[in-house]
Amino acid sequence: MEQVLAPFAELDLSSKLVISIAAGITVPRLAEMLGTPADIIRVMPNTPSLLGLGMSGLYAPESVSDSDKLYAGQLMEAVGKVCWVEQESGINNIIAAAGSSPAYFFLFMEAMQKEAQAQGFSEETARELVQQSALGAAQMVVANPQLDLETLRAQVTSKGGTTAQAIETFKDHKLPDTVSAAMRAAIKRAEEMESLF
Repeated sequence: MEQVLAPFAELDLSSKLVISIAAGITVPRLAEMLGTPADIIRVMPNTPSLLGLGMSGLYAPESVSDSDKLYAGQLMEAVGKVCWVEQESGINNIIAAAGSSPAYFFLFMEAMQKEAQAQGFSEETARELVQQSALGAAQMVVANPQLDLETLRAQVTSKGGTTAQAIETFKDHKLPDTVSAAMRAAIKRAEEMESLF
């Protein structure tokens, strides 16, 4: 990264805004690598930004002007929603909750598709069953902001029914604990990466 940024040391960035999407490189470290004073905002987007459905976390030190913060926020709102964090360490939490999370959903969908195929569905049909259900579930969350996720889940879960049995199986296999552990592992790795630069 230092080699990539070396040419910037010759530029006057004192009146410029630098927006970084590099994971693991803190604002102070990036300023050091640039070798010239600059206003820096860290952004952690995720891949759904490619479809305009992204979720980006942003952090700006107090030295960054409100107009630059507004610009960065509007820039990222063009590809989805934004969440500002007050402390730079919050970017690592954004990584766990949003930056890396599309892969979590893909893994869950992958497992569902694999099992649907094992039950006799073709690959194409299994994928359609899973992706349309995931899309519909996400849209239900968006369309019902007044309902928490637990309520939405309960609305699908009849006592003693098939969904209830599936949910109990997930709980027996400690799915919520696994999700927490995975997110904490992502945060820990982000913190470790900071020490590498």
